[in-house]
Amino acid sequence: MNGFGPQMGYHAEVRHAPHHERPENAEVPEHKKVVRQAPVHHGGGDALPTGSDKFALYGALEDIHQEEMIAQHQALKRRRRVNCVPALNALFLPWALFLIVFSMASFYVHYAMPFCVFAFNTTAVVSVLVYAYRSFTDRNASPEQAFYPTYLSVMFIIAVTFGWLLGDLNFWFNMQPCYNIEHLATYNNVNPSTQTMPSGQSVPTRGKRYQDAGKVYFEHNAILDVKRSMSFKMGELYCVAPIVDPNCKKNCGYDFWAVGINCCAEDVADFRCGEYNNPSAKNGLRLMHDEQRPNFRLAVMEAEGVHKIVSTHPIFFYWLHDPNKEIAHMKHKGFKGFVLLMIMSFFGYAGAAYLSLKYARGKFRAL
Repeated sequence: MNGFGPQMGYHAEVRHAPHHERPENAEVPEHKKVVRQAPVHHGGGDALPTGSDKFALYGALEDIHQEEMIAQHQALKRRRRVNCVPALNALFLPWALFLIVFSMASFYVHYAMPFCVFAFNTTAVVSVLVYAYRSFTDRNASPEQAFYPTYLSVMFIIAVTFGWLLGDLNFWFNMQPCYNIEHLATYNNVNPSTQTMPSGQSVPTRGKRYQDAGKVYFEHNAILDVKRSMSFKMGELYCVAPIVDPNCKKNCGYDFWAVGINCCAEDVADFRCGEYNNPSAKNGLRLMHDEQRPNFRLAVMEAEGVHKIVSTHPIFFYWLHDPNKEIAHMKHKGFKGFVLLMIMSFFGYAGAAYLSLKYARGKFRAL
């Protein structure tokens, strides 16, 4: 106390604002709720502006994530991954069709049931043409959707065309002669010059007696009479030599002839066809190529005029030791051609499928 009454001191009274009015609890506008003062960058190169509030930041990140997902989806859509099933179909379906048509036209079913093979291959051709017509005239399909049927149509047409053509060639030149010979008769111990009648009379051996011969096994003393060989030239050289019994001195027949092409001299008797120099060769395999028979017949007529012999009904053979081995070789040649074409056609169709799919991906990606 100092005479003025009690000593007065300064005591500040602190009164707290109500809870709802406190600054930390006051409602702050959304744009002022700043959580970062630096731009936010993401992988795409874009940046969020400075001063983004946490709510705007959350929404922006959500939008960015969604935009990235959409971009990835569009990229995958533009990439156009190849579907394995159509790709495999583009490779194997034309190849399988080619092999089926080739096999039907080339092998024994063609020989045994030619009409059925013709009907089957014709049906295949018509079916392929109908499929191709529908593929080319489909107006509702987009270019991308029409590409696959169009490609298959072209490959199918190539498959049936070349399958039928090459199969027929293989059949007529390799397989059909073998099948014909196997269905003809086989004769053993045939004397090519003379034959004994039931009456005991010896007469010349005539070709009319052996019209159905496919394989002939001559007697052990049968030889090629190379001195009486002859040739006829029609582009190629058609060579003939009589098969004779050297012990026959008179009343001999000359109806069995060994033949070959481009294996003799043009001006002199020099026959070098087949197994002419094999002492064990005593057998004949029938010539089954009808287009060659007239030229060999003309060569025989020349031999008749030059060597003063008579051949009333000549039959033509390949001179060899083992006819069955030769037939197997001819069949092997036909099957070998089939295997080679199978391999070559596979790689051909594989290359075509690869190039076409590559072209399609590049073309439709740019659209």
